[in-house]
Amino acid sequence: MTGAWDEARVVELARRLRKAETGGWSGPELRAVVEGLDWQWDDGPAGPRLVTGREADASSRWAPRLRPVGRFEKDYVHGGLEYVGLYVPVALPEGGAVGKAAAFRAIAEALTEEFGPAPLMGAYGDPGPFYDSAPLWGSPFLRWRERENTLELHAGEHGPELLLQPTDPVENWFWRQGHGEHYALGGFFGSRRVSANAGMGYPGRWRTDDWDVFARALGDFLDTLPAETHALGIELDLGFHALVPGTYGPILFHLACGERLEIVYEPVRTGEGIADPSSFGWIPHTTRPAALDHWLEAPYHSGDFGIGEVDGSRLARMMVDTLRDLGVSSPKDLSLSDHAQQVGDYHVDYYGLTLEENP
Repeated sequence: MTGAWDEARVVELARRLRKAETGGWSGPELRAVVEGLDWQWDDGPAGPRLVTGREADASSRWAPRLRPVGRFEKDYVHGGLEYVGLYVPVALPEGGAVGKAAAFRAIAEALTEEFGPAPLMGAYGDPGPFYDSAPLWGSPFLRWRERENTLELHAGEHGPELLLQPTDPVENWFWRQGHGEHYALGGFFGSRRVSANAGMGYPGRWRTDDWDVFARALGDFLDTLPAETHALGIELDLGFHALVPGTYGPILFHLACGERLEIVYEPVRTGEGIADPSSFGWIPHTTRPAALDHWLEAPYHSGDFGIGEVDGSRLARMMVDTLRDLGVSSPKDLSLSDHAQQVGDYHVDYYGLTLEENP
């Protein structure tokens, strides 16, 4: 893995971060934590600069950083906290999104071996906590939640980072995003039924009856999905039901995504007034078979796409144009197959899809 900490060192740092006595996340308490890690705290006009002593610190991309409570964080903080995160980059991989996803996965596997499966996992999408923009390559996370502090393996713009944060502020932000406005939350959020998640609140989904809003959200969800699922070591298996006039809501699309993404399409109406699916970009199975395994044996597919290859906007428009051509009146007439929310040991909510689970 090019430009990375040794995995044993990452695990050791993660152990020390989980044991850190952060108290009320004040400046003096965080300074003691930093110096306890044998790092240097340098005060400056722009705030503290953290120096680890590594030669690579000459690059600002390697430097750890503290996140102070500012205008985007203050509404979600109680008790006088001055900081809401300590971020430590642990890999600066080459190879674009492919390299970043692979680096994240390698570190994720090492941390999982050490601490057990993370109680929480997912992809933030856009916006991220405290309204951050998502990294361009993807926004996967694994979170080892505890009552006071939480350790997270986090996607930075340049690669994976360890993030130590007080538990309440980020969860307060997440909960309060359940106000129902368009684009309030993106990505997906998975939780295990374990004691570590006791007291965790989950916001409601936002919904839309506007096809253009849905297409944008769906496109954003698809764009980085292969990088995120590969980084997390999971596979998504989603069926999309649609209330096509004259039917009881069959499954039209099946999406499979691990390291590659592919969608298959099963028409339920043909004939006069219904466009040829190829006109929307669907590839006939007779021309080129689907590349991935699907439980829906459909005559059309999207083609398969790897990390960094997905044009989410185009795929979303294919699906939306198909649905509208079939007479589906609104995105609120769509739902997910009943097994979609079970991913391994995790129950997953797909906030970026805005869809309800099919009962």
